[in-house]
Amino acid sequence: MGLKKSFGDKIYDLRMGLELTQEEFIARLRPPFSRTTLSYIENGISMPSAEFIKAICEAYNVSADWLLDINDTIALTIKEKQLLDKYNKLCEKNKQLVFNLLDALNYKIDKDEQKGSS
Repeated sequence: MGLKKSFGDKIYDLRMGLELTQEEFIARLRPPFSRTTLSYIENGISMPSAEFIKAICEAYNVSADWLLDINDTIALTIKEKQLLDKYNKLCEKNKQLVFNLLDALNYKIDKDEQKGSS
């Protein structure tokens, strides 16, 4: 598999893992990039610029090594590692409960933000 496709697959997998649309994914990037740029990169049509790679790393806390398939680990903060360790110790039923609680919390936050911007 070529570097173009491998990099595009990494970006696609990251985006799908976060359950984001292309529009939602690029909205977090600074400086802003177009959805078309993201689509071309995900589909292996074009290679990303260094600026694009840097924006992905900063917005999603992943390392350039991981994106470029130099290292297969995603950079996590200490707090994220602690949360992940605690989550991994849960039984499947409790993992689903945590997932549902996070969904409910995110829904409430989104609603509160919508009220604030009205």
